[in-house]
Amino acid sequence: MLLRFGFAILLAAAAVGPVWAQQDPDKQSGQQLVENSIDRWNRMSPAERERQLAKLPPDRARMIRQRILRYNQMNPEEQQALRERYQTFSQLPPDKQEIIRERLREFRTLPRLRRPVVHGEVEQLRLMPEAQRQTRMNSDEFRNRYSPQEQQIIRDLSTYLPK
Repeated sequence: MLLRFGFAILLAAAAVGPVWAQQDPDKQSGQQLVENSIDRWNRMSPAERERQLAKLPPDRARMIRQRILRYNQMNPEEQQALRERYQTFSQLPPDKQEIIRERLREFRTLPRLRRPVVHGEVEQLRLMPEAQRQTRMNSDEFRNRYSPQEQQIIRDLSTYLPK
């Protein structure tokens, strides 16, 4: 469950991070980015949160509301694990962060039935040593099971997404 929620929140955090960075460019440390992208929403009053969300496209605002709700339903240990995961993400070079953001956008466009399959493969590969991961991704089974787009999503997320 944590992995699913963690993945969902990372999706939101990766998408929201640039919004906060644009609004508050003086904050540079990873911890501040983590707080800005996750905890800052929760520190706002409901009225302030709605004012900020109103500035975003409706679909994005709805997604963030859903992610805030899911995050708030996590236990403290799950929330802390997610903060640490996003902290690691925020410390990646900007080009790697952008690759992750792009693949996560592509992931959200996959058919609903394919998302859990792709997500499961990403999570399995992320736990493997590099050589084993490369062997799996170069196998006929992998190429036959996933479309070229899914293969790219899996390759990049399993390589660059923080463990």
